Amino acid sequence: MYKNSDLRVLCFFEEGRIGGPQVYILRLAKTLINQIDMELLFPVKDSNELCQQCEEWELKYKKFRISRLNKQWKTAIEYILLFIPEVISLTYFIKNEPYDIVYVCGGSWQYKGAIAGKLAGKKVIWHLNDTYLPWLFRKIFSLLSSLADGYIYASERTKNYYRPCIKSGKPEFVIPSPVDTEMFDPLYHYDGDEDLLERWSGKTVIGTVSNVNPIKGLETLILVASVLNRQFDNLVFVIVGPIFTSQQQYFEQLQSLCDKLLVDNVEFVGARSDVRPLLERFNIYFCSSRAESSPIAVWEAMSMGKLIVSTNVGDVPLYVKHNHNGFIVDVGDSKSMSNYISELITGDYLQQNFGNNSREIAVCELDSGLCAEQHLNAFARIDSS
Repeated sequence: MYKNSDLRVLCFFEEGRIGGPQVYILRLAKTLINQIDMELLFPVKDSNELCQQCEEWELKYKKFRISRLNKQWKTAIEYILLFIPEVISLTYFIKNEPYDIVYVCGGSWQYKGAIAGKLAGKKVIWHLNDTYLPWLFRKIFSLLSSLADGYIYASERTKNYYRPCIKSGKPEFVIPSPVDTEMFDPLYHYDGDEDLLERWSGKTVIGTVSNVNPIKGLETLILVASVLNRQFDNLVFVIVGPIFTSQQQYFEQLQSLCDKLLVDNVEFVGARSDVRPLLERFNIYFCSSRAESSPIAVWEAMSMGKLIVSTNVGDVPLYVKHNHNGFIVDVGDSKSMSNYISELITGDYLQQNFGNNSREIAVCELDSGLCAEQHLNAFARIDSS
């Protein structure tokens, strides 16, 4: 394994709220803490939880006043007006620090980090982690993609999605999102959320860890619940994740769908700093997403030995092997998802085998140590290019 304690890598985010990309880098930095000098840089706004996690794991970090891009028009106008001043300010910051590599994290829309890193004269690696981008942002990325000295894709599907946008011939690496298989271990018991767990006593819990967002396809879950409730009388469907203000309307649509279909056993329990007590209780993990790349939440469920039923998104089918540790269905196919979950509920032998298989795949193919080693090799190649 490549090791260079003198190599300094800056991981830059334009989003301070914790999501999949932030968890990805936190785990990477934790694993590499004794291998290279890695520091995180992220916005001041909405980053308290991210700061707390960095401090808990003793990771280096700095905060920077920078605006983020979202669908709210006031924020979008602020982003556009401040774009050039913020890029200039960020460039001076990076230039005056002895970083060797600027790792632009969080997706293809993280334009400021790529521009500032290149203007500061540093090597730039762009991390790409999705399989859908609105055409305008995709076009902007295509114009700016040559700024990078290399690219790390979270999945093969992401690589194929962005390949038409990148014509540089620079180094490319596919590295799936990491899961800490020691932290997510089905042999341990995790304390917390006792009130919820007591309420679910005797129930079959079918759950997911997901923010409430249309891209997560949570209406499919409600349709599945309406079908399975006619077959079983002891089910509870659980969504663990935040409901951001920007998604309040979507949340209300989901509630209306529950009312329309007379589904009263879908629970939105909100975000958790530690999902393991609830994840441990899940009997079946579902992913109903319309688009993903390398979903950490699915890998965590596999590491905990869970049975998986997922839509065919990202590289999920590479690790959730149909009829081996779970089932794969087409996006929006609530009928097939209902049938497979029903089969898992009633098949005890199937459950045991599937859970063991999930754990084995997570340990052998998705562990944080493997992800870290692949990153070190990528850093070494870019640093020497």
